[in-house]
Amino acid sequence: MSPARLILSSLRHYWRTHFAVVLGVAAATAVIGGALIVGDSVRASLTRMSLERLGGVDHALTSQRFFREDLVRDAFFQLNSSPIADVAPAIVLPGSLTARTPPDGNGEVRTRRAGGVQVYGIDPRFQMMMSRDDETTDNASQGQSLGTLETRAVLNRRAAEELGVAVGDQVSLVVEIPPSIPRDSLLGERNETVVEVPLTVAGIAEPESTQGRFGLNPSQQLPLNVFVSLRYLQRLLDLSALEPTPRDPTSRPARVNAIFVGMLGTGGETPLHQRTSPEAAAFLTERLAEALTLEDLTLRIAVNEDHGYFALESEQMILDSTTAAAGKRVADTMGLATSPVYVYLLNEIANLNAPDAYSMYPVVAGINFTDDPPFGPFEYVSEPEFPLADDEIVINDWLAEDLHATRGDRVRVEYFVVGDRGELPEETAEFRIAGVVKLTGAADDRGFTPEVKGITDVEGFDDWRQPFPLELDRVTLRDDEYWDPQDANRKAYRATPKVFMALDAAQARWQSRYGDLTSLRIAAGEGESLRETAGEFEAQLLDELSPAETGLVFQPVKFQGVQAAQGTTDFTGLFIGFSFFLILSAAILINLLFRLGIEQRFSQIGLLAAVGWSPASVRKAFLLEGLALVLIGGVIGTALSVGYAAVMIYGLKTWWVGAIGTRFLFLEVEPLTLLSGLSAAGILAMLVVWRAVRTTNQMSNRELLSGAIEPAATRDRIRNQSRTAIWLAWGATGVVVLLLIVALTGLLPQSEAFSGFSWQVVAFFVIGVAALTAGLAALAVWLNSDRAAAVKGRGAAAFARLSLRNAARRRARSVLTASLIASATFVIVAVAAGHRNPVSETPDPESGNGGFVLVAESSIPLLYDLNTPDGRSQLGIDVSDEDAHLIETMRVAPFHVKRGEDASCLNLYRTRLPTILGVPQDVIDEFTASNRFKFANTSAEEPWRLLEADLETGNVPVLGDMNTLQYSLHLGVGGTLDVPGNDANLEVAGMLDGSIFQGVLLMSEENFHELFPREAGFAYFLIETPVENAAALSTLLETELSDSGFDAERVAQRLADFLAVQNTYLSTFLTLGGLGLLLGTLGLATVMLRNVLERRGELALMRAVGFKDTPLAEIVLWENALLMLWGIAAGAISAFVAMAPHLSTTGADVPWLNLAGMLAIVVVVGMLSAFAAVRAAVRTPILSTLRGD
Repeated sequence: MSPARLILSSLRHYWRTHFAVVLGVAAATAVIGGALIVGDSVRASLTRMSLERLGGVDHALTSQRFFREDLVRDAFFQLNSSPIADVAPAIVLPGSLTARTPPDGNGEVRTRRAGGVQVYGIDPRFQMMMSRDDETTDNASQGQSLGTLETRAVLNRRAAEELGVAVGDQVSLVVEIPPSIPRDSLLGERNETVVEVPLTVAGIAEPESTQGRFGLNPSQQLPLNVFVSLRYLQRLLDLSALEPTPRDPTSRPARVNAIFVGMLGTGGETPLHQRTSPEAAAFLTERLAEALTLEDLTLRIAVNEDHGYFALESEQMILDSTTAAAGKRVADTMGLATSPVYVYLLNEIANLNAPDAYSMYPVVAGINFTDDPPFGPFEYVSEPEFPLADDEIVINDWLAEDLHATRGDRVRVEYFVVGDRGELPEETAEFRIAGVVKLTGAADDRGFTPEVKGITDVEGFDDWRQPFPLELDRVTLRDDEYWDPQDANRKAYRATPKVFMALDAAQARWQSRYGDLTSLRIAAGEGESLRETAGEFEAQLLDELSPAETGLVFQPVKFQGVQAAQGTTDFTGLFIGFSFFLILSAAILINLLFRLGIEQRFSQIGLLAAVGWSPASVRKAFLLEGLALVLIGGVIGTALSVGYAAVMIYGLKTWWVGAIGTRFLFLEVEPLTLLSGLSAAGILAMLVVWRAVRTTNQMSNRELLSGAIEPAATRDRIRNQSRTAIWLAWGATGVVVLLLIVALTGLLPQSEAFSGFSWQVVAFFVIGVAALTAGLAALAVWLNSDRAAAVKGRGAAAFARLSLRNAARRRARSVLTASLIASATFVIVAVAAGHRNPVSETPDPESGNGGFVLVAESSIPLLYDLNTPDGRSQLGIDVSDEDAHLIETMRVAPFHVKRGEDASCLNLYRTRLPTILGVPQDVIDEFTASNRFKFANTSAEEPWRLLEADLETGNVPVLGDMNTLQYSLHLGVGGTLDVPGNDANLEVAGMLDGSIFQGVLLMSEENFHELFPREAGFAYFLIETPVENAAALSTLLETELSDSGFDAERVAQRLADFLAVQNTYLSTFLTLGGLGLLLGTLGLATVMLRNVLERRGELALMRAVGFKDTPLAEIVLWENALLMLWGIAAGAISAFVAMAPHLSTTGADVPWLNLAGMLAIVVVVGMLSAFAAVRAAVRTPILSTLRGD
């Protein structure tokens, strides 16, 4: 007989067994292929969401600077053969929305709020981009129109649902007024910081439209969007264009802070990639830089003809260090002399010897006294000795007359400093008058002080618009005369400095984080035109300032979205992991079934060997037979994998939507993926088949011809096996007890053990494996006990003992079967026990909640301290006596915020740079003293002090939550992260464990201000208060701080939202693991069937001597139940023992009912599946079987 004929005949004759093998291969292929398809589908869905989210927007520029709207025209509308399809200027700001509900039955009107709203000031150009179809999508995302009325707005569906509004309803929008001077600087506006805008809802953008999900940061979560008229928003924020009139010659261009660009395809094979590439964004940035003016950068050149120089100044009063350094480099290159100046406003200066001799609100200027003309020298009444000491000043003769002071006298100076919480505490210092300068020549120069609207351009002190109260009753007549004399023939000195000191001393005392100069004065070369030189300087300065330094850089947002769609979570690996026991069960089932088929034919194999077939030829025939079955099963499984993937995708959109936070998923089937799934499953199945075929090498021809399956065990061998199992059981039990004591008493270190695993995780696995080993070793000991003795007794007890003896007949097989069920049960029970519900956790400083009850965020940063009465008063918080106890019992930990991408587990997209929180020094101190929060893999005794460390690498130390770092950013301790547009690198110095800080990074306030100097105020808050006050305090703060978009929620709820993803993944694992366990019970049934077939002679003899069908069925069922229940019990007990440290903590939330139901289903299915073996047992033919034996 040829091998081919043998294989074909075998396939046909043993079709029942082979059919079962094919089903096992199909199951494995369907699960593996389905997991691969799920991964492809999630990535494709994220990519499509990115493209549909942006519509026709390929590149975007957003900035904290407000630049000319005409910059769009100047940069992009003068190009020949322009690759640009659409350009839309816009204003993009954070804000908040409020809406009042209609009166209810009691006439009560409720206010609903939505914080964290993204406000887009747009015009028809942007709306055209929203309706532009992308060539890669089939979504016609027609945007909602604002109509012709400026007071109309379009909300997306999520914002409308949060407010409970429909088309035609009224809403109020609150946005921050862009400050001309930073709010937390001396002259920054602190009071009128927001504007409330009444709007009518003109339309609601559905989630399927681009407007409904538009956002520049990749996220599958729907944002809160509101679209309003660009012209209306510009007018409200004082950013609209002003045309000069005869009465007011002032002119001003309209300003925006965002530009959206859609590009034309540039040909080639990948037009989408080319037009959305970083190179295309660089081209746009270059074009923009060529059209920039200083006005776009809030800079100006002030030409001072009277004194022969021009000054580089900022509309924000203070020159940032980058601009000042660039100006100095350009001046040096042009060979121009420079004179840096830093001016500050004093409250009062008085003679220490004559306190009644004083002057109010003089300006002090830090300068270099040795500057050459035109900046010096000064003419002195009494010349000082240079260099000046830090406590020495020079005053002009006007002030000297007011103070009745001369050289050598001492004066007291009072001035405000900018506090950490927006406050302006007044400080006092004493100085020695080192000299007196004449108020002529270089000292008589109003150009020392840059123009500040509302201060330097008004006629008197009573017209000042300053952020602090003026003591006008102490302003002297001489002060008024200096500022604006009543006599028209006298000169108005205005903000001309009365006090001068060394530049470095002024900078050291009053330096701002925004910069250390208020102007850079530059002299023209000899014989050169001042204005022409100023013009040339401006042009070279614009060339010198890089786009990264100006912050006006286009980002390839569509390209970044597609890249981010690769995701932080590998759903292919995730679902293979979820389906691990399903795949394992299928592989074991294939092995059992195929081996069963081989064992049934051992006598045939012996016969083939006896007639001359070599062992290699026999193995080859069976391997080819197995290959045929694998190919058939693989093809069937490949088709089924699409259905399996479709079910998984449906589950992600419904049952497990908490894991991904979106229902916008679709099935994506790639031929290569199907081939990969078929190949992977085929290789796995063939390995299993090969292992089964290997058993033919372990038997002699005589044993094969006799039908024996394995050599009979000797008594010595059984005794040795029992002794080994006993030692193993007791040893494993000792390990479990020892590690449980260590874990439950808190002796386990909180640091990393190895490879990113904590000691708690290591302990869980070691305890679990040891407990499983002990349980299964105990089963082996039991099966080996009393194997040679006679079975005594009667009834059910005797049948049970006989079932035990039968299970011991193939002890290794029985232990293996119980191990499969025990392992699957262990994983399922451990996963179920891993569920957490932080809502049940009490505030604990050393837990993930840090002892805080509320977490809050504000759309508009708060400048003042919520912990002090003065700070609350400045914020406009007015509390009744009835609610006073709520404020008195709260403590707030505020944080600065640099908004970035969401790096929590709630975002499936890959994150470049997450939101960064700046931790104030007093918060670091308090967190350290109170041992706030739980850390993992962090060995420092005071982990919060790591934020203050000077790292050897020069990087900026940050802390982050372990889940964010490991799973979203894929970083560990020592990992680094780039800051786009900044030379600094962030380095992870420590990890928090399961904390409220998921999705963000934390750095010290000092480093935060150095990296992000323009981020003023606080926008993230942790609030400590009695639990019973949480709801009332939350409502109170949200009401009182509604203008800032203050939104508070329970810390426990925020943690629950984070854990919803983890718990959903656990539920998915539980479901698919349960399917694997059910498949494992089918493997148990197969073992039972094999045992029955092997013992068919014994069963025939028992029937021949009078045993009825019912006792035989009971024997088989008892054996099945014994192995199954032992496996379930061993796995469940081991899981609960391993999870004991977790179960002993608050927040553990085991779904007991679901778990018990799943195990009950497994028991029922296992018992039902055993009926195949029962049927075979009771239908064993007596006569033919006994003759065969």
